[in-house]
Amino acid sequence: MSTETDAFLTEIVPQQQAADSAIHDGDAGPRLALWSKNDPLTLFGASLSGSGRAELEPMFHNVASWFSHSDSFDLEIIAAGVSGDLAYTVGYEHSTTTVEGTPRKYSLRVTHAYRREDGAWRIVHRHADFPTAEASVPLPPGRADPMTGEQPVMGKETEAFLAEILPKQRDMTVALHKGDVTARIALWSHADPTTLFGAHISGAGWNDLEPKFRQEARRFEGATGFEFEVVAAAASGSLAYIVGLEHSHAVVDGVPADYTMRTTHVYRREDGAWRIVHRHSDLIPVQRSR
Repeated sequence: MSTETDAFLTEIVPQQQAADSAIHDGDAGPRLALWSKNDPLTLFGASLSGSGRAELEPMFHNVASWFSHSDSFDLEIIAAGVSGDLAYTVGYEHSTTTVEGTPRKYSLRVTHAYRREDGAWRIVHRHADFPTAEASVPLPPGRADPMTGEQPVMGKETEAFLAEILPKQRDMTVALHKGDVTARIALWSHADPTTLFGAHISGAGWNDLEPKFRQEARRFEGATGFEFEVVAAAASGSLAYIVGLEHSHAVVDGVPADYTMRTTHVYRREDGAWRIVHRHSDLIPVQRSR
């Protein structure tokens, strides 16, 4: 990692670890202090989704009310990056706590986006879900309807980034749903760190991801429709992110399927071109089998 990224992690990881330890002990205060008060703010949580400070603040208090007696919490970072006023982290949260009176031990896959405000880093997006290979822990039910995409006011740098990348991201996904992985291979960075928290597969490093992408493409046999709904986005320097909803109509493993994915993409500018360095995707919680 670069010196800038090392300095960012040295500053933010202890704060985030303390904030999440507190929320698992019933106290939402440190988490609220670490989050930005300025929109756009977005949450794709393991049980709840929301956007905007007015919605997220009571939501975090509600989440804190589920927990008590936090025994341990550990944040394991596997990738991170910083550029300009944006940063991101990818990792795992390992928790031992009590959920509504029942002791639980579990891990979450987590992606965070941060914005530098008045010299301090603040969280502006969180995407968390249970690892695909592990059984999920019962949490109190969250929002029952899929999050509605909201087009926030964006600066010129972000608008230029979206104008360039959204058509490519759409074409990449439509092609993948037809079994063609070529566009995905081209749009992703081949330089580490690259990470994937997918709905079915996860991985890290291009040597690991490329064969998994080719294998994933073979599951699809056709695309009858695709729409990407932008919920939030930002670009600064050589880093950018997009939060959104993928509405897909495809043939998966020989079966027609209509579904919506919550997605977080992180991009890095390399040799003048934007390349994906991280994807986090999962079915909206109401669609998960229980």
